[in-house]
Amino acid sequence: MRKFTRRAAVAAVAATAALGLSAASAAATSAGTWTVTPGGAFSANASQPTLSVPNAQLVCSSSDAGGDLKTGSGNAGAGLGTIDSLTFTGCSLAGISFDVTVSSPLSINAESVDASNPDRVIGSISGITASISDADGLCSASFAGPDGGAATVTGYFDNATHQLVINGGNLQATDANCLGLINAGDSATFNAAYDTDPAQTITAD
Repeated sequence: MRKFTRRAAVAAVAATAALGLSAASAAATSAGTWTVTPGGAFSANASQPTLSVPNAQLVCSSSDAGGDLKTGSGNAGAGLGTIDSLTFTGCSLAGISFDVTVSSPLSINAESVDASNPDRVIGSISGITASISDADGLCSASFAGPDGGAATVTGYFDNATHQLVINGGNLQATDANCLGLINAGDSATFNAAYDTDPAQTITAD
C-alpha cells in the first residue's frame, strides 16, 4: 500500500488523465504469447502524472513504480508482470495535501499489437483500488471500478521509447466527501508516461 499527495489549482479545474495500460485502438492485432526483454525486476518513473474528475484535476510532480516482468518468450499476456509498489510525490488538490493508498500488487496484461503503430503493445493494468484523505479531514474519496470491485486501467507499452503509457480505463469515485470537488460516481482518469529501468521491450511471438 502506498501514499501520494496531490497538487492542482481549483480555478483551472478540468477533466483529463488516467491509471493503467491500453489506448483502445480500433485496429489492433491480437497475439497469443509474448517475449519480454530483459524482463525481471524493474523500476519506472513518470513526471507530472495527473488524475482528473469532472470538477478537478490533481497533479503530482512525479510517480515511481517498482515491479517484476516475466522474461523470455512464450509468456501469456494476462499477468505478464506485476506492479508491487506505486508512490506519488509533490501532489495536492486546491493546495491541500493528501495521503493516498493504492492496492498492490497490480497485474500488467498485454493484449494486442497496435496495427497503426507496431511499436505499441496495447494492454491493461488490473486490480486497482485507492483512497485519498487529507490530514484535516476536509476531503476524502475512494476509487474503484464502476461496480465497486477493482478497476482496470488501460494504455500501451511503447517499445520505441520503453515507456508504459497510461491513458484510460474504468476508474471511478465510489465514495467521496470532498467539498463538491470529487463526487461519488465521478469517472476518474489517470494519465502518466513511465520510463522503465532497465529499458524493457515487449513483442508478440
